[in-house]
Amino acid sequence: VPDLVKEDFTVLDNGAPRDITLFSNETQPITVVVMLDMSGSMFSRFVRLRTSTISLVDALQPRDRAQIGTFGEEIAISPHLTGDKQLLKRVLNTELWPNGATPIWNALDQAMTALSSESGRRVVMTITDGRELCNYRHCVKAGAVERRAVREGFMLYAIGMDGTGLDEEIMSIAEETGGGHFALPEGADLTSTFVRVTEELRRQYLIGFSPAMLDGKLHRVEVLVGRTGMKVRARRNDLAGRS
Repeated sequence: VPDLVKEDFTVLDNGAPRDITLFSNETQPITVVVMLDMSGSMFSRFVRLRTSTISLVDALQPRDRAQIGTFGEEIAISPHLTGDKQLLKRVLNTELWPNGATPIWNALDQAMTALSSESGRRVVMTITDGRELCNYRHCVKAGAVERRAVREGFMLYAIGMDGTGLDEEIMSIAEETGGGHFALPEGADLTSTFVRVTEELRRQYLIGFSPAMLDGKLHRVEVLVGRTGMKVRARRNDLAGRS
């Protein structure tokens, strides 16, 4: 819905309405780490996943930046956060090797670390065909990923390819951070889902407000729209005093 104005929105901070001090519906650049499931079960979907991710790279706009990561037997994230499409495609064509388990939470934690020094809206997108299966010495838990994403202001998107389906916890974290989740039936077009997500990221509204108290605590945030038939997807918590 691209034509809403500032007056259509209400922001509640811990249940109390707050004045909107910043509003924009201009197209926003994307800063994203794309984490690809390279567990052994992805072997039969490997070519489809790589081809579709290349299509995502082709859809990047000049101001967008992306970083490619994989998780399976090991977690690897390219050091390049870039809009250079040829470099991103080279990573996809030479550095994907399906094997191992599915350490989703460790992968998401490392993806947030990769973007920790970046400012602005930071997105972690994961594509997987299964649920968490970690055989590392240290396995990050879902709760730790959620707490970090909320406190540090990351947005999570999860795309579930045909398989066991997305874990309920990853769907909950996506919703809590203002992101989204998509489940693809067998044979569904992953490329069109990538295009949908990238367009959604670019067309988001930017809304700013000042909390009643800069107490350094998590505040429950609710964003309402005054038009009927619409569902808002926005971050549900914010750290009052976040820089």
